[in-house]
Amino acid sequence: MTSVARGWQAVTELRAAEVLHAMGTSGSTELHDQMIHFFRALALEVGDSVESGKVPPGLPMKIDDVIWYSVAVPREGIFFSYSIYTSERQIRICDLIWISTDPELF
Repeated sequence: MTSVARGWQAVTELRAAEVLHAMGTSGSTELHDQMIHFFRALALEVGDSVESGKVPPGLPMKIDDVIWYSVAVPREGIFFSYSIYTSERQIRICDLIWISTDPELF
C-alpha cells in the first residue's frame, strides 16, 4: 500500500501490508480503512514535522543507522514502527502488530 499526502507517501513494507490485508479479509474492514487513513494522516504530520524541524511522532529507536519511530494505537490493539526517508518524502511502515480479541479469528 502506498498513500500520498501533500507530497509525502506512507508505504507499508511487505509484512505490514500482509497484516493490513488480514484486517480487511477477516471482517475488520472498518479498522483496515481507519488504519489507511491513520497512515495518510501520519505521513502529513511527519512531513510537516520534518519541514519545520520538529520531532516526528513516536518513540525513536536507532537501529543500524536508521531511526525507527514506534507508535501504539492502544484502543485498537495496534503497534507499528516507521522510518523517515526525507529525500523520497516517504515514511515506511513495518513491524505492524495487530492484537485482536475477536474469538472468531482464533
